[in-house]
Order: sequence, then structure tokens, then C-alpha cells
Amino acid sequence: MDEKRARAARSLRGASPPEAPELPTGKAFVLQLSRETGPTLEPFAGRVEHLATGRRLRFENFAAFRSAVVRLLTEAKQP
Repeated sequence: MDEKRARAARSLRGASPPEAPELPTGKAFVLQLSRETGPTLEPFAGRVEHLATGRRLRFENFAAFRSAVVRLLTEAKQP
């Protein structure tokens, strides 16, 4: 409770907000791999879900996975 009061006091004084978390929840994802994906990650296929928005995209390889994450983060930034 003391930390909440300290933050409120800083806010009232116009102090800058505390540093952003190292792992922000707005950038949290769930990665679900297909049944065919083995311990060597071959083939690398499945889906990725952005937890903040609930949006999901499927992918068939690592390049498509990376594109999916970029797309989900970009869409989350737009109003």
C-alpha cells in the first residue's frame, strides 16, 4: 500500500512515471505448436495469440511466425 501512496504523491508533484516494465503485458503471446513439430522444431508450424487483444494468427515456418508477431504488434498499436 505504501508504494501506491508514493506513486500517487509523485504523480501529484508532476514527477515522471516509473520506468516501463522489462516484459510488458501488452507484448505477451501464447505460442502453440502443431503436433508435427518435434524437439528440433521441424517443421515449425502452429499459431500465435496476442494476449492483450486475443487476436490469433497461424504460421507454417519461422519467417511466417515472425511476420505474424510483427503484424499483431502493429495492429495492437493502431486505434
